[in-house]
Amino acid sequence: MQNERKRILGMLARGEITVDEADKLLIKAGPGTAPARRKPRYLYIIISRPDETKDRVNIRIPIKLLTHGLRLTKLIPHLVREKVNMALAKVGMNFTINEDNIVDFIDALTDISVEIDSGENVQIYCR
Repeated sequence: MQNERKRILGMLARGEITVDEADKLLIKAGPGTAPARRKPRYLYIIISRPDETKDRVNIRIPIKLLTHGLRLTKLIPHLVREKVNMALAKVGMNFTINEDNIVDFIDALTDISVEIDSGENVQIYCR
C-alpha cells in the first residue's frame, strides 16, 4: 500500500495527474501507515526577543542526560519526592516525577512555547 501511495504522489508531482485524480486514487489505495516516530535526541530551550536577531539563551541538552537524571529520582527519599510533586502541582504541573514515566515526561516537553510579560519568547522542544 505504501508504495502505491508514493507512486500516486510521484505522478502528481510530475504533473501526470490532477489533484482531484490523485485524491481519488489515494482514497482507493486505502490508508497509509504513519512513519515510525524518531526518538528525540535533544531537549532545546531557546529564549529570544522579537526585537533582537540573536537568541538570548540557546541550550541543547542530550535526552540521555535527562533520562539518567530522572532515574536518579529513585535515590530521593520518598517524603522529599512527595514534597516536590506537591510543589509542582501547586504551579499547575500535575506530573509525578519517577522512573516509570520518563517517556511521558519527555513527550510532554514537545513544542512548548511561552511568551513572558517582558516580551521574551521561551521555546522548549525535543528533536
